[in-house]
This record gives sequence, structure tokens and C-alpha cells, in this order.
Amino acid sequence: SSFCSKGLAMAGMNRRPCASLGLGLLVVWFSSSVLTWLVPTSPDPARLAGHSQSSHRGRTHSRVLRMAVGPELRAYAQGLPVPPDYTGPPYAGPSSVNDAFVDHLLNMYKTQAKLPMKYAYLMALDVLDLLKQEKTLQRVAVPPGSKITVVGDLHGQYFDFVHMIEQVTGKPNPQNPILFNGDFVDRGPWSVEVLLCLYAFKLQYPMAVHFNRGNHESEMTNYQYGFANEVKVKYEEKLMELFSETFRYLPLATVLENQVFVSHAGVPGPEERLWEEWMQKAPDEAAGVLKREKQISLAEIEATNRVCEPNPMDFPLVIDFLWSDPKGANGYGPSTRVPMVYTFGPDVAQRFLQANNLKYMLRSHETKSAGWQETIPNVITVFSAPNYIDRAGNMAAVAVLTNQGGNLDKQFVQFQHQPHPDIESGAYMKGKSLAPAS
Repeated sequence: SSFCSKGLAMAGMNRRPCASLGLGLLVVWFSSSVLTWLVPTSPDPARLAGHSQSSHRGRTHSRVLRMAVGPELRAYAQGLPVPPDYTGPPYAGPSSVNDAFVDHLLNMYKTQAKLPMKYAYLMALDVLDLLKQEKTLQRVAVPPGSKITVVGDLHGQYFDFVHMIEQVTGKPNPQNPILFNGDFVDRGPWSVEVLLCLYAFKLQYPMAVHFNRGNHESEMTNYQYGFANEVKVKYEEKLMELFSETFRYLPLATVLENQVFVSHAGVPGPEERLWEEWMQKAPDEAAGVLKREKQISLAEIEATNRVCEPNPMDFPLVIDFLWSDPKGANGYGPSTRVPMVYTFGPDVAQRFLQANNLKYMLRSHETKSAGWQETIPNVITVFSAPNYIDRAGNMAAVAVLTNQGGNLDKQFVQFQHQPHPDIESGAYMKGKSLAPAS
């Protein structure tokens, strides 16, 4: 059966040649599992008080209840106890996060100790307040003589992450700003720890720590690839709903010194979102019908509503920045990842960069054996999870961009995977060793 006849007909996609049934649902056959593009709905007033322990048994449905984040949730968090035997760093608001707090947190997580749930909630709430002040497209200055580091996918591999922070990049600070380019969580069994370290960095230096959203900062992937189960096991399911809300406010793209475009995956896709059965078999012909005449401007990206659970029916541009991949041949093509996701060729990338007076693009989203690769001209992939899923055997890398005489020169620093406790990648995925019973 084709994606078109079963997937898009179910989706109610008003696109030829598929029938429209208006269900707002797109089933995705991916990694031998059924995924669903999720369509958010407005918050349920009953959840305002923060007492809901709602079940997510309805994840195959197309409607997602947005968590209502208000003073009641903060009051709930403030009322949570701190275990009397806890010896880690105490969180008392953003001003309490200093170098000592960060060092203590990084070292505590090496022992697999846990931050109290009270602090996890309060840190996430304070990060959410910061993210709400940011834009869909962030502009970051890199003045002459200064640098910024761009970090690719991390995927919950804490022991590789902490090695990177301590030995490769250094901790972020105003002289050492870092842009983390999405996919902080999922698969790796220490996704909670990686995320809370990133949020501690953001709370300490909000103007020196930058985030782009990845495709794994969404409910569709989190409930499939382990992060939601990990949160449920280590804390409670309601905290996952708060993490999801922080993810919805993450920027989609960052422009560095008006020169370099950074997004997790790619650039804007075709104007007409055609998806037909024959395209996978004839990608060169698909490139002839998948077109973009008018280039999307940075101002249009900045004005895009990012606060969503991504789905291609309602938020196609969000999908492009989170899911697409470059390809060697010119034009657009169908992605093999999921339906309604497109690949883009060198001509597409160059037209986007030229239209916006940009020199090159950094993206992540794909494992590379060396940790980085100029995948097509002026589009460089950087991936920062070494030996991904404990099997890929890849090096990891970060990109260091230095302003030399007005130009952002790029270097790539590689690192290898580190020993870690005997917990396999994917341990919290459904049916795996650490997944909850229900």
C-alpha cells in the first residue's frame, strides 16, 4: 500500500491526488512502528491547577492536550519535597545557578544521582519564561575576535556530553557562547540529565546559551524513542508535559553575525506540498514538480508561529527546519524518513542563502562518520553524539566559528565516545529493559 492512498487519505490532506477525509491525522510507518503527526488543541481548563496525572494512552489520536502553565503549576512544584538525603546543588531560582552549581550538577550526574523533582520542575518553568521571550529566528552577534561553538545532536548520551563540555567545548559563558542545535533527548538513556544540564547552562547565562529545536524535541518522537518513558520512570508523567511545552517554545533557527544560517535539519521546502506515490521511485522527475518560486525571507521565518507540535498539514515550515535533509541532485525530492518531508538539493540551498545574503549553513540531524561533513556546497552537517546508539562507530564533532576580520571562519573539533555505565541505548523505549510496565 502506498503512503498516498493510506497515509494522506487518512490525513485529510487537501492535496492531489489523495482523497480528503478531514481527520487531521497522518500515520507514519517508520522504524517498524506507527508514528502519528500530532495536532495540538487548546488547554483543558481542568488542568490549570496542575493536579492532572493524565494518561497518554491516546497517543495514536491526532489531538494533543497542551499543558496550561500558570502560577498553580509553580505552586505545585514549590510544594514538592526535597529528599532529606539529597546532597546535590540546591536550586533557588536562576540567580542560584553559578559555576559551583553547574560543576556540582555535572559531577552528580556522573554518579547517576538524581536532581529532586521539585528542582526539575522549577528549572523547566524558569527556562520556559526565558524561551517565551525569544523569537522563532534568533539573531546572534559574533563580534570581530570572538567565537561561537555550534553543537549538533546529543541524544541523551550523557557521558559523551559531559566529556564534550569538560574537554572539548568548555562550559558556556559570555566569552564562550554555545548554540545547541537540537536533538538533546531520545534514544540515549540519560536524556533527562543532558536536558537539565542544558537548562542549567541557559539559566546561568541566557544570552550566551542558544537553542534550536530538533525533530526529537516533539511528542511524536519523545513517546516513541524513550524520553517520555524516561521522565515517567525518573519523575512523573506530568513533568513530561512541561518539558514538551518548553520544547514548543524553542527557536527554529539562528543567524550568526548576519552570515551563517543554523537550523536543525534544513531550509524551506516546496511551495506546493505534493506527495505522490511515484515520487520515491522517480526522484529526478519529482524535482520537476516540487518547486519554490518565491524565497522565504528571514523576516518571514521570524514571524512564523513555532509554538506547536509539528505536523506537515498545519506547520509545513516547522517540519522543514526540523526534518529535511540535503541531497546531491538539484531540486526538491521526497524524504525517505517520513511522509510529507522533503529533501533539498544544492540549487535550493544556494537560492535560499543568496536571497537572504547568507554565506553558508550549519545543520545537524544526520550521523556522519567524521562527526561533520560539507554535505552539499555551503551546507555543513555537524553531529555531536559519538558512536550513536552505541553502534554507529562514528566520531563526533562541534563547529567553532571565529570572526576573523569580519568573516566567520569555521573549524571542526572531533571527539570520540566515552565509557558509560552498562545501560543500552534505547533502554526506555517501549518493550526495552527500562521502559515502564504501562
